[in-house]
Amino acid sequence: MLGFRRSIAVLGLAVSCVLGQDSRPKGVHPRATPDDYAVKATGHAATYAASLVPADQAKHLFAFDITGKYLVFEIACFPQENRPLQVDPDDFLLKRDKGELTHETEPSAVALAIQLQNSPRPQESRGNTQVATEAQVGYESGRDPVTGRRVSGVYEGVGVGVEHGGVDQRPPDYPKPGGTPDDRRVLETQLQERQLPTGKFDHAVAGYLYYLRASVKKDSAGNYALQHLGETSGAGVSETVELVVPAKIR
Repeated sequence: MLGFRRSIAVLGLAVSCVLGQDSRPKGVHPRATPDDYAVKATGHAATYAASLVPADQAKHLFAFDITGKYLVFEIACFPQENRPLQVDPDDFLLKRDKGELTHETEPSAVALAIQLQNSPRPQESRGNTQVATEAQVGYESGRDPVTGRRVSGVYEGVGVGVEHGGVDQRPPDYPKPGGTPDDRRVLETQLQERQLPTGKFDHAVAGYLYYLRASVKKDSAGNYALQHLGETSGAGVSETVELVVPAKIR
């Protein structure tokens, strides 16, 4: 009986360790104070801080370089008086043309875009007929009509095209780094692990958010206008906190 109890205790400890690892918030370690970031702004429930990670630094954060397509922002949230704060990456938006706002790009979509960018189009020659296969991988995103939260997913398919003509003498193309399904999974995991975490926190949290370069625009002074839309004031009025993030470190 004693041995059985010990086995149960060991099993319980192992399960607790696993659950503890899974429940740890993701993101990056927050800097000591909001002043350690390029900009900060205080709302009703928290002080928010942000910096644009320079491309020459961001390209070394992950296994594969995403800086050709995406901007990487480091965001931190410091709750007021250690009161619980609801944090959600979806609440941070960047201004684009004509005053419109754009959400961050989810890690799965970033990793997919990098894979497609670095994947060759496979071709197979059969005598005088050239058969080209094309992997069709896409990303769909929308909003749940009930909850208003974003839902998304990756879809895949294969297309085949036939072209008659001479034998293709070109050597086969190989994927560039980041261009295979395995590369995509590795990159997606890294992006997710370092993304600003989602949840309710009574302590400072920080992480990265990824924005499509082609979707955002700097203002006349060379800054990015980042807005947080998730707060409400003490009177229950929706509150916007704006962070004017310089594109260059001063």
